[in-house]
Amino acid sequence: MIKGKDGFDQSLRNILEPYEVPYNSADWAQLEKHLDEGKGVGRWGSATGLIALLLGGTLAVATTVHLMIQETEMEDGTGIAQPALFDQRPYAGPKLDDPNSVVGHPAIEEPTATVVEKSALQPSKQRSLTSGTLRSNDEALNEGSPSDLNRTEPPTAVTTKPDDAAITASITEGCPGTTVDFAMNNVPEDGIFLWNFGDGSFSNKPKPSHTFSKPGTFEVMLSHSSMSGGKFANKPVSDRIVIHEVPDASFQFIKREFENSIPSVHFENRSVGGKTYHWDFGDGSSSTVPHPDHVYKQKGNYTITLTTSNSNGCVDRAERNLRIESDYNLLATSTFSPNGDGLEDTFIPGALRILSARFHMSIFDARTGELVYETNDAQRPWNGRIGNRGEHCSPGEYLWMVDMKDGESLGGSYNGSLSLVR
Repeated sequence: MIKGKDGFDQSLRNILEPYEVPYNSADWAQLEKHLDEGKGVGRWGSATGLIALLLGGTLAVATTVHLMIQETEMEDGTGIAQPALFDQRPYAGPKLDDPNSVVGHPAIEEPTATVVEKSALQPSKQRSLTSGTLRSNDEALNEGSPSDLNRTEPPTAVTTKPDDAAITASITEGCPGTTVDFAMNNVPEDGIFLWNFGDGSFSNKPKPSHTFSKPGTFEVMLSHSSMSGGKFANKPVSDRIVIHEVPDASFQFIKREFENSIPSVHFENRSVGGKTYHWDFGDGSSSTVPHPDHVYKQKGNYTITLTTSNSNGCVDRAERNLRIESDYNLLATSTFSPNGDGLEDTFIPGALRILSARFHMSIFDARTGELVYETNDAQRPWNGRIGNRGEHCSPGEYLWMVDMKDGESLGGSYNGSLSLVR
């Protein structure tokens, strides 16, 4: 703070020197009017009043400046006063309609001071840019929302080591379509689970089951998080899941229907990757030959199924439909006349002469069911007699039956009817 009379005078002089009272012709005209009205008092009295008025205004200005100097002293205790800057807007003159204004004496407005603050305040306080109040640093640090003040750090979960957890699979090897069940040991059943089966499929169940539809080697991973039991990420199953390739079953068929020949069907196996084969011809017959032939005894529609498997036990199936146009009776005639004329004197199915296969043929009287002839030699057909040596059999209907012993294509029983004509 500036002390002493000399210091104050010097400060006041420095402030007032650049200040000029603005000139206003209306003010001077008003003053001259009042001087004329006061002639009875005397020239000296009027002059004295004017001087007193000016001195009073000067003292008011000086007092105001002194108070502003004291108010603008900084709080840092340096004692250096910052001078106030006067508002030097032009004076607008007295307000004639204002009862508080003095006629003939210009009203001096209190100058507006702009306080120049230091950029760095004391460490204990800082000015708020929004409210204009001073707050301590402790108050500023403690400022925050109620949720921030009441916030508590979550408890630290105990992390389960991946080595402590054991994840197993019900099976580790199979074929496409195999379903695997997964189980856990030393893993809490609560919390969040994320299973990655390695084939683009996921599950959030604690103990899932998954069906692998494509071949490949898959590493199943589990990520687990639990507040009670800790957490771990990407724990693999004990063994990888191996899904083997499946064979490709495929076949074609060719009908062999020629005059005076056996109307069999040939099946061409075109499977890939197969080791064993099983044919279902749709008529109750089957075969394990890679490329079989088969004879259909009755006309109709049949569904043929080929099942093939590889060394890993993986299986594939293929199906096709087949149409048979007529029955097959081993090329047997429907009538014969054992009268010695050289035409149809004996009876035996023509296929038995061609095949050279083992067979057994039996002939029965359709009316009585009596066995009249039997043979297993294609060179010994029935001649129309009982046992081929006795008396002649009566004309009429007879039944024949043949049991084939050899050949998968023709194996089985055949039968038909025969008319004996004399």
